[in-house]
Amino acid sequence: MAILKNGGDATEAVEMCIRVLEDREITNAGYGSNLNMNGHVECDATMVDHLGRSGAIGAASHIKNPITLAHIVLKASTRPLSLSRVPPNLIVGDGAADFAHENGVSVVPHDFLISDEARKRWTKWKTDLANVAANGGGPDNASDMASKSRTASIDSNVRTPPHAEVNPLGAIPTPTRPLAASAVDLPSEAMNANAGHTPHHTKFRSSQTYGSTHDHDQEHYLYEDEATDLDFGNLSPSMSPTMSPIAKRAKLSSSMDGSDTDQGLMMHSMNLSSDRKSDKVVRLQYLTEEDGDNIVDTVGAIAVDAWGNIAGGSSSGGIGMKHKGRCGPAALVGVGTAVIPRDEGDLTMSSVATVVSGTGEHMATTMAAASAAERIYYSHRRVNGSYEDCTEDEALEGMINNEFINHPGVRHSPCTGAIGILGVKKSKDGIYFYFAHNTDSFAIASMHSEERKPVCVMSRNNKSGSLAQGGRLCRSKYARK
Repeated sequence: MAILKNGGDATEAVEMCIRVLEDREITNAGYGSNLNMNGHVECDATMVDHLGRSGAIGAASHIKNPITLAHIVLKASTRPLSLSRVPPNLIVGDGAADFAHENGVSVVPHDFLISDEARKRWTKWKTDLANVAANGGGPDNASDMASKSRTASIDSNVRTPPHAEVNPLGAIPTPTRPLAASAVDLPSEAMNANAGHTPHHTKFRSSQTYGSTHDHDQEHYLYEDEATDLDFGNLSPSMSPTMSPIAKRAKLSSSMDGSDTDQGLMMHSMNLSSDRKSDKVVRLQYLTEEDGDNIVDTVGAIAVDAWGNIAGGSSSGGIGMKHKGRCGPAALVGVGTAVIPRDEGDLTMSSVATVVSGTGEHMATTMAAASAAERIYYSHRRVNGSYEDCTEDEALEGMINNEFINHPGVRHSPCTGAIGILGVKKSKDGIYFYFAHNTDSFAIASMHSEERKPVCVMSRNNKSGSLAQGGRLCRSKYARK
């Protein structure tokens, strides 16, 4: 928020927000991320600006803050190269580390990004895989350990950036000890039910009340630290009954409709899961030999700056024990992050950004972020091969149930389709914030420049196969001039 209030643009705010979370072990992004089969951190990240231009990195090792490098790729993609060459907007693997070194970003050893808990999980998973193979489960087809010798020389040294000037955002220190439990994969019990078509809708306990257009079969509440002079829309949300400690760590930057006044809106999402065998709220705690970690946090952020420009970004360490070189949805524009720019002829001055987390391969099959952004932008949903007008939250519900869960590629897959979507629609009337998920839980935070503290919510699903939705409408309390 400080960046936005001091005239920074939306991409800078998104970068800083995600950087803060990448440096925390409790998220599956940057430091402390899940390890691949070789025991290394490989991260994906994307940045998309208000014009729809993007910069992304995939399966990138040795990078402390992937979102920073994605932002640099975005900036570089706007500058022409000699001899009419086309600058890249997606760089993967070792090429990402080389690009980082060339542009003054520190390239660090593998061990610098590995937390103690991530290493313990990897060791346990390797033992489990060996036991399965020994018991007749067959050899695993993932990457073998032979490539370790090829990368040993890289681990032994840190390449120093050639430029003396250091990115001012690079001063954030890496935690020296675990802050809390690290991110891991969703437990199998949490994702064994396909999402249905009936959403849960919610009451909010705050200074304002969200209306709902549906019957309430369960009650959830929004926790807000103090009252604000905001107008809230009639959105039909579905939130969690408690404000758990996990939700308090979801703080991200963004900004409010700035076409008339300097505003800031902060929005962030993290995808978490809880054990369906227990009704207890997942609590942050250190891992023990008897207790597992049920947090899986892919980070996403959306910002709108003082000029009314929107931007989105996402960052992830991917799934645990993945193949070396596996490129996840956080690196793919239209899959993990999407922006629909403002049309100059549009009198409503609307633009939309979405960030999505979930089963990455299914998200790629359905182009999840792009589909969600389009449905929110046009306020329509697909019905029997055609489109019909509806509200934005109905459009988001229809997209998940019809175009994701019931997509042939997802429906006939052996893997369950998990998804969580965060969307922001900016117009001259204000900023509309929507989210929906079919996972056990979804942590969201939002803030604009007229609020003193972020509004944090832990949205939870209490029924198998359900869809939870929610949102808010933010407008300035000051009259337009």
